[in-house]
Amino acid sequence: MRLRHRLPEPEAAKPTWLELFYDLVFVAVFIQIGDQLSHDLSAAGFLQVLVLFAPLWWVWANVAWYMNRFAVDDVVHRLLLLVQLFFIAWMGLSVPEAFGDTSTQFVICYIGFRATMVAMYARSLRYAPDQRELLLRHITHFHLPGALLWAGSLLLPVEWRPWVWVSTFLWEAYNAMAPRFLALLRRFPAHTHHLIERFGTLIILVLGETFIKSITVASPPPLSLDTALFSAPAIATFFGLWWLYFSAIDNDNAAARILCEDNPAPWLFAHLPLALVLITSAVAKTKLFESVFSGHLNPFYSALYLGSLALFLALLCLVASDRRYPATRSRLAAAALFTLLIPITFVWSTPPALLAGLATTIIAALILREHLSKPSR
Repeated sequence: MRLRHRLPEPEAAKPTWLELFYDLVFVAVFIQIGDQLSHDLSAAGFLQVLVLFAPLWWVWANVAWYMNRFAVDDVVHRLLLLVQLFFIAWMGLSVPEAFGDTSTQFVICYIGFRATMVAMYARSLRYAPDQRELLLRHITHFHLPGALLWAGSLLLPVEWRPWVWVSTFLWEAYNAMAPRFLALLRRFPAHTHHLIERFGTLIILVLGETFIKSITVASPPPLSLDTALFSAPAIATFFGLWWLYFSAIDNDNAAARILCEDNPAPWLFAHLPLALVLITSAVAKTKLFESVFSGHLNPFYSALYLGSLALFLALLCLVASDRRYPATRSRLAAAALFTLLIPITFVWSTPPALLAGLATTIIAALILREHLSKPSR
């Protein structure tokens, strides 16, 4: 076990093969979340998906945060991750009925994951005695209370348990920005380059899941002029979202510009809604695609697609807060334009192909604007 800050660059910033393998599990988990949202697009459905997605995202973020501090890949660590993979897989399998029949197993698997995190931090005390207070704080203010609170939720009726899950997440988010925790981070800062690499990997995973969701339909349609006119710009927009995010974080000074090592929590937490917005856009895109060959267009799907794109651009301003005012202004202007288009979809039944073409045009103009405004490297 080695401290990441003591590794030579770029080895310290580069995710290990073990980390990348671990991330693959979340592709399946995020697909389950997308399926759950696709089955229920009501306000209650959105709320349930958010309640489920937050702890699952927090699971991934906690492992990424631990690996940001320690570069470890020995047998014990691999076995702990193997146990985690079991719990995470069953959490994903429990998603469809997490508010009903599989609620108990969802909770038990989450508690099991927390227990492995306690073991990992306890094990690290031996290798980083100077960081003892920080490591113990992770145990006493995050993982152990989280496990106990979720265990306490098992004493409640099934319909009351989500309140405990949400309260636990909010309490841990508060602890992540508490003055004492931030003071310890100033003494033992996070490795910003590694965090950007890891959360960039998360976005890649979610984008991959959104693409899978976009092409997964009950009955594969034939390639026709109508389906091509929708799918071509829709795929171009999907590609544009990737372009915008990674153009913002992939340059020589990205870590110094967009992430404060003394308090990376706001940047980290901004990725939770960002990832969920991408999943939502994929669900909306799938619904629109199905309407192309079914002939039944629901204006709500158009509004959902435009709204998800607007939220993505607004959140990108937080994730890529690079102090380049023209870039932020362009993103917000594009988000406002997507928002203004939403009422039109309810007044006028906008053809999906035209909607996809408008979205692609706006994203392409934004990419061109940012590309031209960048100084040559």
